[in-house]
Amino acid sequence: MREYSIVLPTHDNDGISLAELHNSLKRQLINMFDGYSATAQTGGWLNAEGELFEEPSIRYTVAGLDEKLVMSTARKYGILGNQQAMYVVLDGTVKIITIGE
Repeated sequence: MREYSIVLPTHDNDGISLAELHNSLKRQLINMFDGYSATAQTGGWLNAEGELFEEPSIRYTVAGLDEKLVMSTARKYGILGNQQAMYVVLDGTVKIITIGE
């Protein structure tokens, strides 16, 4: 098995809570991978315009074999969470998924 992580902020870019979205992601990860670990964290990044996004988030870590499933899940929740990008770790390799603005 391989270890994968998806980082989802606790609020969208307009400051709206993503608590319901987190609950949905948790249920989906359990259905797909039989469980997850969740770690609260804070991180920051600059977009192409140099705007700083510093935000609390939760890193969900799962063990599995399907990298494409992790990537599609991260993209889905990035779109649903109104994110510009998503931070994903695929067995030690970082991928940034650009969602949009």
